[in-house]
Amino acid sequence: MPIDPEIVNWYKMEPASTRQQECMRKLAPGDYEVYSRKLELICAEGRETFIRMGVSALAETGDLAAALHTAEGDVGACAISLAMHLPVAQNGIKYILKYFRDDPTVGIRPGDMFYFNDGRYGGVHSADQILVMPIFYRDELIGWVSMGSHEKEVGANEPGGHSFTATNIYVDGMQLAPIKVGENYRLRTDLLEMMANMIRTPRTQVLDVKAREAACEVLIRRVLAIAEAQGPGLFIGVMRRMIEESAEAARRKLCSLNDGIYRQPIFYDTCGYEKDGLLRAMITVRKEGDHATIDFTGSSPRVVGGNFNSYPHTMLALTACYFFQYLFSELKPNIGLFAPFDYVIPKGCIFDADSDDATSRGIGTTVYAKEGVHVCFEKMLFDSEWGKNLVGAWAMPGVLFAGGLNQYGERFVLMEMGIGNGCAPGGRRQMDGLDLCGFPYGYTGEYPDTEHEELGVPLVALYRGKWSSNSFGMGKHRGGRGIQAGFLVHNTSSIMGGAPGCSWRFQVVPGLFGGYPANPINPIVLKNSDLKERLEEGSSDVPFGIVDVIEAVKTGKITGELVNIFPGGMQTLREGDLISNYSQGGPGYGDVLDRPAELVVKDVRDSSLSAWHAQNVFKVAYDPQSFEVDEEETARLRAEERQARKQRGKPYDEFEREWLAKKPKNELLKYWGAWPNCM
Repeated sequence: MPIDPEIVNWYKMEPASTRQQECMRKLAPGDYEVYSRKLELICAEGRETFIRMGVSALAETGDLAAALHTAEGDVGACAISLAMHLPVAQNGIKYILKYFRDDPTVGIRPGDMFYFNDGRYGGVHSADQILVMPIFYRDELIGWVSMGSHEKEVGANEPGGHSFTATNIYVDGMQLAPIKVGENYRLRTDLLEMMANMIRTPRTQVLDVKAREAACEVLIRRVLAIAEAQGPGLFIGVMRRMIEESAEAARRKLCSLNDGIYRQPIFYDTCGYEKDGLLRAMITVRKEGDHATIDFTGSSPRVVGGNFNSYPHTMLALTACYFFQYLFSELKPNIGLFAPFDYVIPKGCIFDADSDDATSRGIGTTVYAKEGVHVCFEKMLFDSEWGKNLVGAWAMPGVLFAGGLNQYGERFVLMEMGIGNGCAPGGRRQMDGLDLCGFPYGYTGEYPDTEHEELGVPLVALYRGKWSSNSFGMGKHRGGRGIQAGFLVHNTSSIMGGAPGCSWRFQVVPGLFGGYPANPINPIVLKNSDLKERLEEGSSDVPFGIVDVIEAVKTGKITGELVNIFPGGMQTLREGDLISNYSQGGPGYGDVLDRPAELVVKDVRDSSLSAWHAQNVFKVAYDPQSFEVDEEETARLRAEERQARKQRGKPYDEFEREWLAKKPKNELLKYWGAWPNCM
């Protein structure tokens, strides 16, 4: 079957069919109000079914999406954590309808199950896998169900589902175009075995596919019960009306906001294994009336031979994370929320991957760019009735990956979701950002227990849950605090471990209205250390946190070799080695000089902020013993800094002339594209 170039347009809801229009007209008073909520609760039941039955870490922590679709494939009702799975599931269904419905060798029948993950066919990347099933009432196709979640292992050249060293799709793990994996409500054993044979953790793969199928069957049974009791037309009519109501409400809300052009660049400093250099995603939102165009013109060209690019439909699917969680959080979440938006993604940019490109790490590229979309719309909201609830963009997770043989001699793969679901959003207009809030891709992911991860993985948590010092962006309202985690390799000879990402020196996630960006992520490995021996001896002189580890090595308190593992692929870790990473704090909101001094000192006392930052960034004077603020000296320091800012200021023409003459070193621009506008 062909790779369809129209996939990028399948996020749009289909025109209402004659059948849908007729069913909407026949809805009785109260039908919509009662059954729209019932359909959402059905999705919640399906989601809970998968959480209880799935065995992968991301299933158990709730990082998934369950949805009901119209017969045409449009998402009408859902229960979400990962909103990006919804447009993607819709892509898969529309592909199946277009190419398989009339194909006598495939067809679509009651009880069929289709499975896919290939980004070229509408998926996100190889780790995000989706099962869809049709809903037939008697002989009529009345809808579809979908269940999507992330798998931590896909059989790439590195374990973990995000191969940093993959240079093309052929080493980037299992790639499944939409394929029928079950018929008559029974999964096919041969196709399950095919998937299991491709990856390092076959048991997890098979059980999670079965959990998806079980959850989808729960959804189907509940919908058929409604169709049997009320007739299929009620389901068809309510689903379509949910979509149209959301579309109308989204347009109405967007129309109430300020027209204008809003821009936000996002910068990256690495784009694949041993590929250092600056790149840019350029986000421009042009809003007029009840319509907005999100334009990525000015983004860097596609990276050749690096696992960094993504597909256009993946980038627009990521914007669902902002629309569903923030901009339209009060509306029913379905594909109607995309009605006001068009997208411009230039050919050949980092969001227009070639079909041979590795794209499993492209999800990191798109999620950073999604934060640029977030910033543009929060600026648009500033003076609206929703402006008092402005919130900065999300920080990013520094997820740890590992694989090898565990303490039982079995193959394992780890994606450490404590850090993943321990991120923090930015500062808010009224207050600081939330600490340890969730996952940037979805807002209902849970923080897993340490014991859950230690049970089948040869790692012991030395620390997991300590606040990361200085990780948040500073401002009048600081970003939420992220956490750090460090694991000792235990009870196995060696494993592989790493921490992929898109930036380790450049501050990526921007603040709002003068707030500082969040700090970049710098994971470390400590090799050949004596930490394990110290713990076995019962020593209390053991570092607790990344900064503590670095200081202990520098001062000779512990032995070992520090290795900065980012950017790079997997490292070989041996018994007693430490691997450590953290989730970023959120970016800041507003001017640092407007932050109440007592809150600055409180962060210092909590070890969330260094004394240096309190004195040199926030300009706060305090007694380091009693932590009592010196109000008079603080006022003097801040007045002095405000005056110094004026002295540093320049007329715009002078600033622009100097600014346009500046240019990074040529060796840093090898992936940038044509200077200065990339393309």
